[in-house]
Amino acid sequence: MTQERIFLECSFYEKDDVKTLGAKFDWEKKRWFIPNDWDTKPFSKWLPVDGEEREGEEEEDRESLTLQKLLAMLQQTITEQHHMHHWVRAEVLNVSTKEHVYLELVSHDNRGNVNAKVRATLWRSRAETVLTRFKADTGLSFKSGFKVLLHVHIQYNPIYGLSLNILDIDPSFTLGEMEAQLNRIRSRLKKEDIYTQNKDRIQITEFCRVAVIAPKEAAGLGDFKSQADVLTQIGLCDFHYYTASFQGKKMVNDISDAFDLVSQAHKIKAFDAVILIRGGGAKADLLQLNDYDIAKKVCLAPLPVIIGIGHERDKTLLDEVANQICHTPSLVISHITGTIIQNARNADQNWQMIIRLTRDILNTARAHNEHIFVTLREQTSKILSEQGQVLAVLQQNIKDMSHHHIKQAHYQIKSLIEQVLLGDPKNILNRGYAIIRNEQNTVISSKMMAKKEHVLKIEFKDGTHQLSKK
Repeated sequence: MTQERIFLECSFYEKDDVKTLGAKFDWEKKRWFIPNDWDTKPFSKWLPVDGEEREGEEEEDRESLTLQKLLAMLQQTITEQHHMHHWVRAEVLNVSTKEHVYLELVSHDNRGNVNAKVRATLWRSRAETVLTRFKADTGLSFKSGFKVLLHVHIQYNPIYGLSLNILDIDPSFTLGEMEAQLNRIRSRLKKEDIYTQNKDRIQITEFCRVAVIAPKEAAGLGDFKSQADVLTQIGLCDFHYYTASFQGKKMVNDISDAFDLVSQAHKIKAFDAVILIRGGGAKADLLQLNDYDIAKKVCLAPLPVIIGIGHERDKTLLDEVANQICHTPSLVISHITGTIIQNARNADQNWQMIIRLTRDILNTARAHNEHIFVTLREQTSKILSEQGQVLAVLQQNIKDMSHHHIKQAHYQIKSLIEQVLLGDPKNILNRGYAIIRNEQNTVISSKMMAKKEHVLKIEFKDGTHQLSKK
């Protein structure tokens, strides 16, 4: 008599698991089974539900179907009609890993509404190979949010329903989707003519007041503040912190709100720059920052934006549109500190140069003044000497001319004296002339005057003779 059997609800991809446990295969019915007297506990996952038939049991009602029979028929139909493997595009909604990797896949319509959803399983026997290759090719750990191209086989189980068995994952599709998404954002920013707006701003060369946007209590923020607090304590730079989530559903709103707060504060008292920092983490987390709304906030920021996100090897869209990239929070504060130190050194060098140039100018001016003084002294001495000679010549000329004029005056005076002496009446009288006067001793110099007088006195050299008219 044939031993009674318990048929297992085992998919093709689980055959190795049940075979390892000792299950046997019925070639006629093409199903895995265990003998009725075996311990069923190791096979509990694949056991039929209560009420299912076992071999040798008779159906109670031949005019109706049990649910198990109906779903078994559906299972057989799906198996027969969809035994082919398919490449399927979908978005990973959820991922959980236990013994196997369980996924929930969705697709969306043009409006972003979910139009399909299904469970999928990556069995343990394939998971390590597939996921290791995915990470090696993409640099990312497989997680929810990815758009993927999956090689799948359709499976229907009367208990667990419809699901997809994942045979393989195409890493290049996921990378292509990520790059396509980046290109769509780039094109949109360029179309709005803001893609290089922040990058084209003049880079900051002096830091006195800085706004910092970072996740609250993040390790990267702690590294940043350990050096930033020193700069604040010694009065070299003030830092104002704005917290925001850098991953998850609140990320976009948090970062956008932080930028708005910075812009408002900037209008009241200007910042030199705004800094976005977060430490390293999963590459997939960093890729969440490749968001249009966040990139637009960076592009339109009213002051230069400096990015310090992740590790040096990491790169996001924000690095492309920001004014400066320092890769990590530590490199950002090192850049700020280095800039301040270099500016101080430059100021000291400039001060020393000013002192040196001032000293050189003063020395040059002193030497020039001394040269001018010597030149003036020499020229003055020469001029005085020349003028002294001119004065000596003038004095001699004056002396000579004075003597000449005095001599001429002496001769003129002598001549005048002689002339005067020649005009002396005595001399005139001695030469035979006479002087005629009237009674009043007035000299009569004409005949007309003589006729009018009654008495004329004629003076000769030896006396006077008086004439009277009768």
